[in-house]
Amino acid sequence: MGVKISLKNHLKLLMEYVKISLASAMEYKTSFITQTITMVINDTVWIIFWIIFFNKFNQINGWTVQDMFMLYAVVTFSYGLAGVFFGNRNKIAEVIAEGKLDFYLSLPKNELFHVLISRSSWFSMGDVVFGLIMGIISFSWWQWPLFFVLSLMSMSIIISFGTLAGSLAFFMGNAEESSRNLYMGLISFSTYPLAVFHGAARIILLTIIPAGFVSGIPVELLKNFNLKWFLLSLICSLVFITISIIVFKLGLRRYESGNNMNVRV
Repeated sequence: MGVKISLKNHLKLLMEYVKISLASAMEYKTSFITQTITMVINDTVWIIFWIIFFNKFNQINGWTVQDMFMLYAVVTFSYGLAGVFFGNRNKIAEVIAEGKLDFYLSLPKNELFHVLISRSSWFSMGDVVFGLIMGIISFSWWQWPLFFVLSLMSMSIIISFGTLAGSLAFFMGNAEESSRNLYMGLISFSTYPLAVFHGAARIILLTIIPAGFVSGIPVELLKNFNLKWFLLSLICSLVFITISIIVFKLGLRRYESGNNMNVRV
């Protein structure tokens, strides 16, 4: 019962933050609409690049332009959801370095969850919209339920990896640039066909930097569902969630027990 109440309270907190953030965004409707459209245009430019590329080369190790549409549907939709609901997933190092974490420590909510949801990037709605457009172009009706499930798993990996990268600030001091580079590396590698990577690079993208599970594996599952790889994707997302929570908690103990001025150096 206690777990259910806690979950309900945290979901209510998430919804309250979303409402407040959305109300704030709506005060500047022109800016909100402009940012959303700009994000859609940015994603469209990349798709145009891949269309031109595949018009010349037809396929890459079995991947076609249709597969790239699927890939961008998964990547932009999951990345967009992460931005809208967990806007601080790539700002944790900044929160730690600037001492803003003290605010969350004073409140009776899970610190990590509270940090993640306390900011929303509403321009990420452009990614959400673009992902749905790519899905409409790419998917049959029966693929949509799987798409949403896979996107949620991809979103969890994106958030978890952002948390891990940001938690470096607990142990390295000012790690904002390193955190940002790691996070953007995950996103960048996720926008390329998994088929172009081989050997050690492929292993890294399926383990240390799980870009393969963010986009490449979901596309393969949407094309040809395989229970083993679906379960591996689920395990990967759960493992990264668990590791990110553990690392954040370990860093938090150091933050609480140490001198905050030293932590922020």
